[in-house]
This record gives sequence, structure tokens and C-alpha cells, in this order.
Amino acid sequence: MIAQTLTGLLVLFLSGMIFWIWEIQDPLRSVEYRSRFPREFGAAMISAVYSIILAYFFVALVRLTISPSLMDFMGWTGLLSLPLWVRLLIAYLLKDFSFYVTHWIKHVNNTLWLTHNWHHSIDQLWWLAAQRESLTDVLLFKVGFLSFPLLGIPPEIMIFVGIHYIIHDNWIHLNVKWRSWMGVIEWFYVTPRFHSVHHTQTGSHTKNLGALFTIFDRIFGTYVDPEKVTPDQVQFASGDNAVVTLRKIVGV
Repeated sequence: MIAQTLTGLLVLFLSGMIFWIWEIQDPLRSVEYRSRFPREFGAAMISAVYSIILAYFFVALVRLTISPSLMDFMGWTGLLSLPLWVRLLIAYLLKDFSFYVTHWIKHVNNTLWLTHNWHHSIDQLWWLAAQRESLTDVLLFKVGFLSFPLLGIPPEIMIFVGIHYIIHDNWIHLNVKWRSWMGVIEWFYVTPRFHSVHHTQTGSHTKNLGALFTIFDRIFGTYVDPEKVTPDQVQFASGDNAVVTLRKIVGV
């Protein structure tokens, strides 16, 4: 588990260096990286500890829920006979649907909002800012990953799935200018400008909730077209919401 976490951290910072070059070349806003890096690096280290804890939790959860009888049922449905790439796509969609529902509930329920509050204490989006995730926040989002073992996705593939999610988390929090080509990708896939709308303090917290895909926002009416929002309208956390406390870090 520790080796996997270290690999994740390596991917996080290597991809971050690449994204950082993009941010420097084409920034949406000015970011004082030197003063912000220690704080967000600390959040990344906390996230790494959480990753180790929750990796053991997830293994236990898989053993508890993915029983031989359940896998026999999955085999009976014919889903496990589908090509690996089809099962992988279905698993991604199920995971993102789970994320979407959980994410929406966190924003509309005052109690569960406490699990997600630290993430929204970000007052400036940039590639490392995504690491502000509380223990309970990550725990609730982890449940959706059950779709992968349920559909028989091999562990060696899951390594790349994990890498994809780490890089994608960096990607959607980038501080880069909104470009028209992002609109083409947004027909299906979340972009930095799509997700930055979600982080605004203008009543949009329950909009653009998807993690990987934009389709569930479109289906359930929570989609806001970034073309109809200007970067000047995007104002991030401020005041009391920006204050980091132990309760926010834990998510209670």
C-alpha cells in the first residue's frame, strides 16, 4: 500500500510539473506559487496518509461486498463476458454516476457538506489545489470504485485507472485560460473551465458536479455552459470559508 501511495505521489508531482509549465505559459490568473506551495504540499501529504488508510479500507470493503455469489450473478448477466474495454468504460460510468450523486448530496445536505467543505476552502485553483480533501470526503467518494472489481477489472489495469484519476484531478483544477477547444471536449469530458464553474461562490456549487464526464450534469439539469460564464464572474472561497481547521481536514 505504501509503495502504491508513493507511486501516486510521484505521478502527482510529475504531471503537476508538466501542468505547471502550461499554467506559467497561459495563466488565467496570477498565482503566487512560492507562498502557496507549502500549504498545498502539506495538504498533499495529508492526502497521502489518507490514501494509505483508505486503501486498506477499500480492500476490506471489496472482500465484504464482492462475494463469490455476487460474481456468479454478474457472470450470469453476461457482463463479465463483454470485452475488457467495454467493462472498463461501464465501470468508469458507474463510478462517475456514484461520484455525481454523492457530490450532489454533499452540497445540499448540511451534515455531509462538512465532509466536502475543506475542498471548497480553495481560494485559487491551480494544479496542486485539488489535494484539499478530507478523510470522510475521500471515504465517500471511494465507494464508487467498487464498480471496477464488480466488473472484473484486473488489478494491473487498476494501477492505470488510479494514475488516470490522479492526473485528471490535477487537470480539472488548472489555472489556465479558457479556450474554445475545451468546449469540444466538454461534450463528454470535464475540463478545467467546466470544473472551475463548480468552484465559484455565485451559487454554482450544485452545478457542474461531474468528476470525469459531463453527461450526468446534462441529464439531471445541473450543467452550466462555461461559454455563458466569463472568468471574471468566477470568484472563489473567501472569508471564513477560506480558514482551514482540523475539523475541515478530517471532514466532520
